Amino acid sequence: MAIAVNISGQAELARIQAHLARLSDTGNRKKLLNLIGAEAETQTHRRIRDEKTSPDGTPWESWSDAYAKTRHGNHSLLMGEGELDDSIQYLVKGNKVYVGSPLIYAAVHQEGFDGAVQISAHHRRITQAFGKVLRHPVWQSVAAHVRHMKVPQREYLGLSQDNQQDLYALIGDFYGELLP
Repeated sequence: MAIAVNISGQAELARIQAHLARLSDTGNRKKLLNLIGAEAETQTHRRIRDEKTSPDGTPWESWSDAYAKTRHGNHSLLMGEGELDDSIQYLVKGNKVYVGSPLIYAAVHQEGFDGAVQISAHHRRITQAFGKVLRHPVWQSVAAHVRHMKVPQREYLGLSQDNQQDLYALIGDFYGELLP
């Protein structure tokens, strides 16, 4: 009888070791990290498109009245033409998942900014003047200058409590499928 228990114990140990091998398999870890990245990216898109709050639930500050006058009907906070939202992506590197944007101004929205900015000389296409659309747009030369900018922080990267719970559920489901 002691031998049967020992054999059963060895079989159970072998079963546990096989499960651990599946859990630590590099391919499975890579799959899980990609699932986590895709979910975190989706959560970030939802925050930018719909929720308009930081991960802690704080609503983003509205546009100033002057800036709001320059926006079109389909624009909303952080969703002008959609470049920031379109640029959100995840990257798996080693055992970590990074979510963010390569756009130069992405950090300005995430962190906020209050300071001087050097504007290079450039040409600007003018399509309206005095509130009216011009029949023939014109080009204007703009000299180099310094401009003060104040952009409030509108944190869009990070995980809310709900985001974390979604990721824990995803991880639990993933490992649940690996273990019989």
